Amino acid sequence: MGYEAFLIYSPFVKNTNQSKKWAYLALLVSLIMFLYTAVLTFGYFSEGMLQKYIWPTLTTWKIVHLPVVERFEYIGIANWCLIILPNTALALWCGSRLIKQTFKITQKKGVLILCAIPIIIVPFLKTRQQIDILNNVFGHLGFLINFIYIPFLLVLVWLAKKVKAKGYQRKT
Repeated sequence: MGYEAFLIYSPFVKNTNQSKKWAYLALLVSLIMFLYTAVLTFGYFSEGMLQKYIWPTLTTWKIVHLPVVERFEYIGIANWCLIILPNTALALWCGSRLIKQTFKITQKKGVLILCAIPIIIVPFLKTRQQIDILNNVFGHLGFLINFIYIPFLLVLVWLAKKVKAKGYQRKT
């Protein structure tokens, strides 16, 4: 979803005042890139075409014809992998970190477990509908975690701190 990874790696950020500048710059570059892609896609495709195509960005790459490269979408997919790779690595690190803290398993084993799960599940996904079902399940799960579980934990921690503070006041 996005911000929940920050909850895991924020304790490791040193010099937060200096790193804010780079975080804002990274957000700005990401925003500009996504906005540029969205404007191009919305400008090129009609509403009906956007509903028809699963990946309109890939379809726009098919339009490009260069004399040197027969199929430009291969270059686009390779470049898109460079965009996805850091996000995947960060998600793997965050997941393995949570596994390490929760189950007392080493991070190396946690990464191996997290890498094995998709390798086991992906061969069973044969149709686009199955992938859509998986996306919907993870979307609902992400909603539950982001908007119910994390705020619930926030309230619990806040209450625990209040009770703990009152307990210290009674002892003195």
